[in-house]
Amino acid sequence: MSTTASGHSEDSELPSETVVSSVAAYKGVDAVALPPLYDALDPDALDALFSTPGGSPGRVTFDYAGCTVECASDGSVDVRDGAA
Repeated sequence: MSTTASGHSEDSELPSETVVSSVAAYKGVDAVALPPLYDALDPDALDALFSTPGGSPGRVTFDYAGCTVECASDGSVDVRDGAA
């Protein structure tokens, strides 16, 4: 069975920051307890992709800290159990 959690970026929060805070909340740990996001993907590239106002709609899915994370251009972040 898979459990999911969702997050949404605040206007001032970068997409990469939303990913880390969403995964930390999902796992019930402090964000500093997680591995660096750059071990999973380039945070600057994620921020550039989804921080552009009026950018093209899209989604990126990747594994991070034992979870599967899906980021969307609308600022939403879905976190669920990673593949076993």
